[in-house]
Amino acid sequence: MLKKIEQHINQRQLFNKTDKLLLAFSGGVDSMVLAHILHHLGYQFELAHCNFKLRGQESEEDTAFCEAFAKAISTNIHIQYFDTKTFAKAHKLSTQMAARTLRYNWFNELREQYQFKYILTAHHANDTIETVFVNIVRGTGINGLQGIPESQEYLIRPMLCATKQEILTYAKTHQINYREDSSNVEVKYKRNFIRHQIVPQLKVLNPAIEETLLTSIQFFKQSAEIVKYVAQEKFKDICKQEEQTLLIHIQKLLDEPFKETLLFEWLFNKGFKTHQIQQLIHSLIHHRLSGKQFSSATHLLVIDREYMIVKPMLNTVEQEYVINSITDTQHLPIPLSINESNDVEITNHAFQIKVDADKVPFPLTLRRWNTGDKFQPLGMKGFKKLSDFFKDQKFSMFDKQNIYLLCSQHQIIWIIGHRIDNRVKITEQTKRVLELSVK
Repeated sequence: MLKKIEQHINQRQLFNKTDKLLLAFSGGVDSMVLAHILHHLGYQFELAHCNFKLRGQESEEDTAFCEAFAKAISTNIHIQYFDTKTFAKAHKLSTQMAARTLRYNWFNELREQYQFKYILTAHHANDTIETVFVNIVRGTGINGLQGIPESQEYLIRPMLCATKQEILTYAKTHQINYREDSSNVEVKYKRNFIRHQIVPQLKVLNPAIEETLLTSIQFFKQSAEIVKYVAQEKFKDICKQEEQTLLIHIQKLLDEPFKETLLFEWLFNKGFKTHQIQQLIHSLIHHRLSGKQFSSATHLLVIDREYMIVKPMLNTVEQEYVINSITDTQHLPIPLSINESNDVEITNHAFQIKVDADKVPFPLTLRRWNTGDKFQPLGMKGFKKLSDFFKDQKFSMFDKQNIYLLCSQHQIIWIIGHRIDNRVKITEQTKRVLELSVK
């Protein structure tokens, strides 16, 4: 297997012997074998070991084992202790996801601090098979059938060409000691369930199931490239990208025979799931309600008349910015300028207005709109809800999200870029003027 890994590294040009490498090192059989191979082939590498404090004395013994190995081969080892359970609880993550987040964040910190060119992990062929099954259970497109990528920017997995059995055989042949993680046999974890329950059953049907699946994964990768190419070509005709806004022409999409796959390719990296794609297509075909919304964790999609509009989700917790004086504007999220003036000539424009200074006492506040907000539009005697004003102006959901209000003593004085409140307008009695503008 050593020759196989060496040829794979060279043929794929993954890294060379002058590169400074960091190996993610648990002391388990996979990382021990990779460390042995790298050391034997003469690569320069250091080790990074995480102690997640999840298995008590066993975790401490793992760390001691890793330190001893590093000393034996005369290489540096970086060790980090994590309070994984506290982190998981604070960030509402599973223990496994918390550990993964902590691990890779720390690896990246080490990479930047010590100038490692690549971070290596000891994932192997069986890991990529398990990943395919996990993705199928969660719901996936063709991309999820490709397994684990061999390289991602600075992250490289040089043992994906080797099976678990090859790794175990290598360890036995070279009398390599390693640590056994007791949690690896607990089938409550998805990967362990697939490893210990699903794959053995599939071997009953096909003793060479691993080789069969690995061959299929190679075809899936090629198929994914074809889908990606077609989706990019169709994107040019069906979609428009305007800064952070994606516009998808509804009728052109519906005319496509593989509309679900195209939409999945365009929206998956924006957090939309397979079941949402199906619901969206069903809604477009059978209902197509203008204004209907779909959301992921990061993006909002709104069905409009001709297009579907996709934009990043704004922070739902909006801050209120206090303005204590005419010069107190540097902290604002928009370039608002406030000046005093004696010019009482009315010259209101969308982003430049004049108001009666005596009717807008400081402090002023800048904020987003809330449900129930109302104001007295310029030229009207009665009040109007902002939601009705937006409807009259035919604002889209995204237009409404981008609105800022300038207020004085909880009274809206300006819907910035659109309308001032009638109560603060300049009149014949006005003595002092405030000029407000947004560049």
